[in-house]
Amino acid sequence: MSTTTATIILAAGAGRRLGTRSKALLRVGSGAEPLGIRAVRAGLAAGTSPVLVLGSEAQQVEEELRRAEPELMGRSHVVAAEQWEAGLSASFRAGVKAAHDAGFARCAVLLVDQPGIDEQALAAVLGEHEPGRITRGCVEWRPGHPVVFDIEDALAAAALASADEGARSYLTAHAGRVDLVDITDLADDTDLDTAEDLASFS
Repeated sequence: MSTTTATIILAAGAGRRLGTRSKALLRVGSGAEPLGIRAVRAGLAAGTSPVLVLGSEAQQVEEELRRAEPELMGRSHVVAAEQWEAGLSASFRAGVKAAHDAGFARCAVLLVDQPGIDEQALAAVLGEHEPGRITRGCVEWRPGHPVVFDIEDALAAAALASADEGARSYLTAHAGRVDLVDITDLADDTDLDTAEDLASFS
């Protein structure tokens, strides 16, 4: 496992429209594992240290995930975003702070509700990252996740984040330093926000 790279998995949302207490507990397909476990597994398989950011019912969700996969969860950092209801920015800040405090030099950011972005896509974007740059996966030239930052950039992006924006303002302000990596053949960037999204993805 890399000692320099964290994969921050933003998984604080409640997922009420999908009938779950937390998107991290959502299962896609018969017999599938929870999305939180799936994302942690991807982070580990890509050679990084997962930082799973929970919000809604964080303690109970963490306990459920640890019961499901104790060995896997034992190899990840779990952090609760106390103000998760304020939007994606709160989760992003909590994850970046945890990565910084743990001493990671760079971080990749994933969304737990994009299960079609797996370890192959993550490894592809990480492999193209250059120090001092920001590296972003894109599907059919739609910029999205993963996003890879040096930790200094991640801290600056987190400081600018507000409401449900995450790193958007920082990425816009520093567009000249953003490198896009085409992961169209490796990933499905569908967001699972509604029952229709879930049916379509499954």
